[in-house]
Amino acid sequence: MAALAGRGAARSAIALAACLWGAGTLTACASYSDDCSEKLACPPEPEPPLDPCAGEPSTAPALDECGVFVGEHGDDKHPGTKDAPVKTLQHAVRLAAHGRRHGEVATRRVYACGGRFEEALALPSGVDLWGGRLCEDGEWSYEGSFGGPDHPTIIAPAVGIPLRVLGGNDGGIAGDDATSVIFGVHAVAADASASDGKSSIAMILSQGAKARVASSDVIAGNGKDGEAGKDAPSHRAIDGALGINGVDACTADAAVGALPVVTVCDDGSESTSGYGGDGGLEVGRDGTPGQPEPAENPQGYGIAGLGAGSDPCTKGNDGALGASGGRADGAAGEGYLDIHGWVGVRGEDGKKGGAGQGGGGGGGSKSHGPMVACRVGRPQSGAAGGSGGSGGCGGQAGRGGGYGGASIAIVALEDSELELDATKVVARNGGNGGVGGTGQLGGIGHQGGYGGKGLTGTGMWSACDGGFGGDGGRGGDAGGGLGGAAVGIAYVVPHLAILPGTTIEVGGPGGGGSAGNADVNDEVGRGAAGPQGHLYRFGATNEPPR
Repeated sequence: MAALAGRGAARSAIALAACLWGAGTLTACASYSDDCSEKLACPPEPEPPLDPCAGEPSTAPALDECGVFVGEHGDDKHPGTKDAPVKTLQHAVRLAAHGRRHGEVATRRVYACGGRFEEALALPSGVDLWGGRLCEDGEWSYEGSFGGPDHPTIIAPAVGIPLRVLGGNDGGIAGDDATSVIFGVHAVAADASASDGKSSIAMILSQGAKARVASSDVIAGNGKDGEAGKDAPSHRAIDGALGINGVDACTADAAVGALPVVTVCDDGSESTSGYGGDGGLEVGRDGTPGQPEPAENPQGYGIAGLGAGSDPCTKGNDGALGASGGRADGAAGEGYLDIHGWVGVRGEDGKKGGAGQGGGGGGGSKSHGPMVACRVGRPQSGAAGGSGGSGGCGGQAGRGGGYGGASIAIVALEDSELELDATKVVARNGGNGGVGGTGQLGGIGHQGGYGGKGLTGTGMWSACDGGFGGDGGRGGDAGGGLGGAAVGIAYVVPHLAILPGTTIEVGGPGGGGSAGNADVNDEVGRGAAGPQGHLYRFGATNEPPR
């Protein structure tokens, strides 16, 4: 009988071994009868402990172990518990991200009283901000907070972006790339409060940031008008110089033509007149042309006068006028997004006016001719030509008008993720682009020198005058700046989820600024109106502008 029992035990062992051989598909706690046909029940596994911090913001309990507490009447020297809250949101966020004391686990959550916080807040991805809490009774509840959303946590700094959600390296304080839940908060940007001094941006998600915004308001103020472009000086540019007179006949053995005069402008450019032609016995010399000569000159501006030969000399021609700077183009495109918000486009700067050409030098004369000569004992050379006058300098240009400030509720940069749930998004009006600056009047070209006189009473020919220098060109008027954007959600790559109950309101974009010195109805050189939309996609900073 014992032997039989032993054999039975052996068979059971073999059967159990066979069962265990296939245990890769069996639960570890299971046991089986000899023939594996009966599986014995596992003991029930214990239920995992409930997370006391879990739940939705409107119903989850507010416990010290679950978050850091902040209220207007707190103190940043406190530990941030319900009974001893801190005062500022940013300090509460630091405690939630790092723990209240050394070695304590970070709570990753901030409970904020309903009330007004006049500070700009940077929130790392993974740290939650649950606002709108009723704190007066010490319960820090949401449901009893005067109807929750009717008593929100208002983040409204006088200057700066009310709410930033950090991601990537910027969000390293949170220790991961988790999504931040923002609930019961009003982020309200003041007019023209961004770092450019003219835009209003309520919320920015930096690269890689992740946020879920629920039962909140995100409201941007108005953008400011762009600044006018700088006008060029109101006085004229440097005038040209008076040409030098040629010497009279019979006063020098070698009557050298008058030397040129030069105007040096503030940008280093020059206008140089032509030499006067030398006086001679039988012929006078030609003058030289004024500079700078036009590339094409069919009108003969600034060419030199001819010296006397069989015919009297000719005067130098007047120099050409300097080129006008004209009118520059107004700003075009849509601008781009960066960590500070939106950057618009300035109007184009005007072009500098060109220097006027110097006048050509007058031709020299001669002393000998039929029944004509210098008296014996005097120098015998004929009269020398006068040099041209130099041209005026070109006027300086106006500077382009500045872009108008934007009104953008939310800026979402590359690789950010945003979900909006029952949230009100408001953008108001963009500022108008600034008017372009006006150009400067060019300097006046001066007259050339007089040619030397022939010997009085003999009928001897006089030398010829130099030409006038040309006036400098007027400096160009600048273009107007781009109007400011009016956008609800401005983004680069669309990682957006907009859930029911979310509304977006958008005002008007700013108009483009007019060009300098332009009539109010003159569209030439006017900047474009700013971009507008409930949602608007901007190109990445490495993309060409559109």
